[in-house]
Amino acid sequence: MKIDTSTWKWFVIEDLFDKFETGKGHDTLLDDGEECFYLGAKKSDNGIMRKCAVNESMLQDGNCIVFICNGAGSVGYANYMDRPFIATTDLVLGYADWLNEKTGLFVATVLCKERFKYSFGRKWKTHLRDTQIKLPATPDGKPDWQWMESYIDSLHSKALTSANAVGNGFRLNTEDWREFLLADYFDIVPGKYHYPDEYEEGNTPYYSATNENNGIAQNISLKPDFSGNCIVTGKIGCTAFYVPDDFCATSDVNIFKPKFCMTPYIGLFVASVINLSENYKWAYGRQCRVGNSKKIRIKLPATPDGKPDWQRMENYIKSLPYGDRL
Repeated sequence: MKIDTSTWKWFVIEDLFDKFETGKGHDTLLDDGEECFYLGAKKSDNGIMRKCAVNESMLQDGNCIVFICNGAGSVGYANYMDRPFIATTDLVLGYADWLNEKTGLFVATVLCKERFKYSFGRKWKTHLRDTQIKLPATPDGKPDWQWMESYIDSLHSKALTSANAVGNGFRLNTEDWREFLLADYFDIVPGKYHYPDEYEEGNTPYYSATNENNGIAQNISLKPDFSGNCIVTGKIGCTAFYVPDDFCATSDVNIFKPKFCMTPYIGLFVASVINLSENYKWAYGRQCRVGNSKKIRIKLPATPDGKPDWQRMENYIKSLPYGDRL
């Protein structure tokens, strides 16, 4: 099914949910166990921090939307949780009679598109009930829950297959790797910030300093500022992603434009090495800006004459499971 948002309508979150509850859990008060999920302020892994023993005084009902209202990196994201769980006080839980796995996944995804409005300094909890989201609507102006269910149903397809078996990829021998200065092989420039009133929802990927969704915060209506086939890193944490298509990027992003003929396979390899080499060195209080990025040295496979062995990097990525599907 194709999505046509021209008929969608705006709805206030407070009007969509019957009740809201704040998480009651605290990690230090939980016993080890395997019976229950403990959810925290993160988007990845559906917010699951770890498993724990059931604590009835902290247990929350499932079949709800989990709003991440605090935290340095995931404020504004939402998840759907289908079963009982324990949640930190950074989370607010929304319950409604229209919720099921399909409508929950649809609405949580739409909510995540709005998360660019919120941050550690602009808490979602304060503005949560007033937040408006755009949803499919029936002719009489109510949320079209049936359409949302049908759309989620339409996404089910056959699993991806790969001719590359797990464990059969090229082995990496790092003994002959050499250290290279990234600025010798990339022009490194900052992103370009756009004020929210400059754009609407559109088709151009807008990259930010998030470590989710391949770095894409949202798709906007502006023309791309930068050409694809490059690598971007966030200033906070220096998380690197390969970018295939033309895009826009916030000023919290550094853009590595290759000076050589870089293929997607090489881009994925280099981005992975940057993450392994640099992520632990940078944080909110020690950001990796353009000047810092120009000093980054990473180890890469090298040819006998001491140059980066781009072909070996490409062959390695191609040999991995699903590397044949890129």
